[in-house]
Amino acid sequence: MGSETRKLLLIGATGYDRVKDGLRLDCVSWDELSGIQNVRDYDVLVLNLLSIGTDAARKKVDWEKFNELLDFPATSDILTHKGRIIVLGDPRFEIPNLRESGTKKFLNWTGATFAWDSQPGDTVKFAESGNYEEFEDYAKHLRKWNYSLGRCFLNESVFEEQWDLDALKRKRWSASVRVFAACSNRYGHSLAFCLHHQILDEYNRIQISYGYIYLLPEISLDEDETLLIVLRDFCNAASELPEPEWVSAFNVPGQKPIDDRIAQIQATLAEQQSALEKTLAERVKARICLKLLYEREYALEPVVRDILRQLGATVEEPVEKNKEDGWVTIQVAGTSYEGVLEIKSAKSDQFSEDGRRQVLDWIERGRTLRDKNYKGIFIGNSAFTKPLKSLSDRPDAFSDSWKKAAKLSQICAIKSEELFFIYLLHKKGKVNLDDFWTKLFTTNGIFDIKAFLPKPAAPAEKS
Repeated sequence: MGSETRKLLLIGATGYDRVKDGLRLDCVSWDELSGIQNVRDYDVLVLNLLSIGTDAARKKVDWEKFNELLDFPATSDILTHKGRIIVLGDPRFEIPNLRESGTKKFLNWTGATFAWDSQPGDTVKFAESGNYEEFEDYAKHLRKWNYSLGRCFLNESVFEEQWDLDALKRKRWSASVRVFAACSNRYGHSLAFCLHHQILDEYNRIQISYGYIYLLPEISLDEDETLLIVLRDFCNAASELPEPEWVSAFNVPGQKPIDDRIAQIQATLAEQQSALEKTLAERVKARICLKLLYEREYALEPVVRDILRQLGATVEEPVEKNKEDGWVTIQVAGTSYEGVLEIKSAKSDQFSEDGRRQVLDWIERGRTLRDKNYKGIFIGNSAFTKPLKSLSDRPDAFSDSWKKAAKLSQICAIKSEELFFIYLLHKKGKVNLDDFWTKLFTTNGIFDIKAFLPKPAAPAEKS
């Protein structure tokens, strides 16, 4: 889709969807909010509250999802990129606020606080200043009202979700929200109006300007007719009435082959989507071995155990937390090798002595709990934030004292990236696993992978 395509999202109505003439209009009902991924990706957001005008209707809305989609940072992203938001209907209700285990005003996401007057009336004054052309047709149908806006001011606690007000003050900047009333009652309260956030410098010059938030009360037209005016005049997206449900029962000449083709395409898409999801899952599974190069803490442990299993070993999961990280057994040419694992990660270049000492503790636990003398095997990922393209890209993970003590303790230490390269060679059929396991269990000190790496090609003789 071209970059010049305007994107509109209408929440609270269906049937107006279209992609035409550089405009894309997506429609989602209030009970299908889970289908929305990112409201910030739209130029215009329309919230149709007319379709949830009762408490019973509002109880069916997934407000947790709504709170995820639209907060003040999301509002800012829409409005500071030449976007606008239109709220159609009475917004004076509260919604669940799961973050604080309570409720909050529906309009909390605007970054403004509203003081409403709940007295009704039927006097409507339209500001004919030439600045409210988009309201003109709408105002003709505003015959009466049940509430009005007394005043509106900045909600600082919400505003600070996006801006550091103290930092603004240090720069002698200030944030404000202004109300522009297109329609008001006889005592000056706003009926149909728009909000405009601004961040001003000490000379009242605009430094950061927001787009407008329009708040439109219910008018004398029905919901569909009202939406047509809103889409045409406030969104520059003139539309037609959606097809009513009772018309869907009619079939017209030439429709059946089209419907059959649609069904065929949908079935193909569903099949391809299923195949895509399966293939993506296979790709994720195939790339799990890469976690040996960057994973850390407890997330590294299951990956190491899985790779050891793929290299032919039997690996028991750890039984107790904060103890040994597993028990490994392998049969090589009639010889049974048994080891106990310590799997470690370190952001620093070298491992501390703690990991080596823990291996000795696990060996002793093996003797005590299982009456066996297990080989201590240390597998670690150090300097894990440093990119790795070859085995020489990261510094030596073991200090001289670490190496000396490991050799005297008869434990074997291998880096997780070396285990990764052994795994790659195995998958390519270029490593003898019996040799690898024998080497691992007979090494006292640091495992030397050099014997398993491909030999460099001999230089060609000069003619």
